[in-house]
Amino acid sequence: MNKRDTNKKKLQEIQNNNIIKTESLIEIIKKDGLELLKDVFEKKIAQKGLIMLYSQSQTECTRNGMCGMEVGMSREKDQGAVLKLFLGDKINLDIDNSLPEDYIIGKEKISAKHTSSKVGSTVKVKWTSADISVKDAIKSMIEADDSYYSNLLLTYFDIKNKKIIIICITSEHNKNIIKTLKEKAFKIPGGNSRGIEYSTMAMKELFKNIYFKVEIENADLKGGINPIDRRVNLLKSIGITP
Repeated sequence: MNKRDTNKKKLQEIQNNNIIKTESLIEIIKKDGLELLKDVFEKKIAQKGLIMLYSQSQTECTRNGMCGMEVGMSREKDQGAVLKLFLGDKINLDIDNSLPEDYIIGKEKISAKHTSSKVGSTVKVKWTSADISVKDAIKSMIEADDSYYSNLLLTYFDIKNKKIIIICITSEHNKNIIKTLKEKAFKIPGGNSRGIEYSTMAMKELFKNIYFKVEIENADLKGGINPIDRRVNLLKSIGITP
């Protein structure tokens, strides 16, 4: 092999190595986003943790057989705790309440929604403050910059069939639906409610392009500890007795 052929071979090896490095970098970038989220929810041990925490919230927020609205925020914290355990510093849960996202993983902003309604039912998009009208809030969402829109993480609870369905929809698809449908993407609530929901039309369009879907079976949420008993036991554990 002459010198020219040797140099050509070395150049080819360098190019091949660069291709491998580039492909590895692309894979890492993917893993830094929604794939990391998917990986956690597909782990059986993570699913077990979710069921345990969700059952605690279900019991905590139930009174006279009815689950209160406060369960939504509690479930969000349950989900966030499991994600924090498995992702560590890769996830940021310290998000300002004025922003649409609830978690940030890598560069991916994620808005988490929980509901006990059937899969595909409408979910809240935004709560408006007392000094902002619903119409103004909707207008601002439609006209927002691309960076405003979050990925959607929708968690549906089928209590009767003991199943949890987790669905992820990308920020790009979320943005496109809102930009296309405009005001029709939203359902303006009646009465004094300041909660804005996606419209039925928007939900149908969103569900046409699901990034991932994870179903958790045998999700019995009736195993939570009585909230009063739990607090009494906590008081006793630090030496507080009558």
